[in-house]
Amino acid sequence: HPNDDVNKSQSSNDTFPTAMHIAAAISVTSRLVPAVTALRDTLHGKAEEFKGLIKSGRTHLMDATPITLGQEFS
Repeated sequence: HPNDDVNKSQSSNDTFPTAMHIAAAISVTSRLVPAVTALRDTLHGKAEEFKGLIKSGRTHLMDATPITLGQEFS
């Protein structure tokens, strides 16, 4: 019957998950990606800012090879 094709793949079990995936994709591209990009840029700036500041390295709560604070941020 011709009307059978009108609602093909359009039940609420099809449209709701699709809408949720679209909403998630929009949210990720409009909010998460810019936030992660800003964080990356900030950490890169801090790595450059503190690249000359030497501090003691730590491993398992024991002293280790000295590193710069910039290395901690990079």
